[in-house]
Amino acid sequence: MSFTHRWLHTCMAIGSLSLLAACEQKSFETLPAIPVEQLEVLGVQTPLKSVHFRDHDGEGLLVLSRSDGQAVDAESEQEVDRVVLKATLYGRAAERDAFVPRWQIEQETTCPGLDLDADFYTDVSDVTDLNKDGVAEVTVASHAYCGGGIDPHDISIEMREGQKVYTITGQSLISPAGEQSIGGEREDSASLKTAPAVLREHLDGLWQQVYKRPWSEVSAPPDDDPEDDLQ
Repeated sequence: MSFTHRWLHTCMAIGSLSLLAACEQKSFETLPAIPVEQLEVLGVQTPLKSVHFRDHDGEGLLVLSRSDGQAVDAESEQEVDRVVLKATLYGRAAERDAFVPRWQIEQETTCPGLDLDADFYTDVSDVTDLNKDGVAEVTVASHAYCGGGIDPHDISIEMREGQKVYTITGQSLISPAGEQSIGGEREDSASLKTAPAVLREHLDGLWQQVYKRPWSEVSAPPDDDPEDDLQ
């Protein structure tokens, strides 16, 4: 083999290895779940969901948690029920390193003596790489309600991809039988309106999954014990 041919062969080999390394560096993959006892080391006592993954930025860990308690209302000085939802993204460069927080979303809902319902939609809160660029998209969806009747829940869906943030906020849709529907409004962030189509379609699909929860139809309360009717 001539010197020229050997040089070309070497360059091609180096180029192939460089391309392979670049592809491996940008790859996204989900990893085995982190044991609960290791999550407790991070200060998370009762995780609702965790997602362990690796992307362009290294190893990542999304943890969703909820805490229930009471707080004192600043205006009335009365004790109210309180729910705090936290979505925290941790990261580390190597497996031997400790996870450190990259960012956190915290949502607090207080309610004075009424029905309080606040939680994550854990089935649609997840980590993806829809545009295949090696940078994970972290999506957190939640709802909150404080009331004494059948009213819409406030819904929040937030996706973070690196420094980019896309959001949908709105209310759940309630459709009582024989009555006019209530709620169902939504507002997309300016960033979402100009986001890549694959991300817009994904978040719209998530909204379609959750905005009719927790009620898509409200029926009359059930009758008393059926055995009473037989007496």
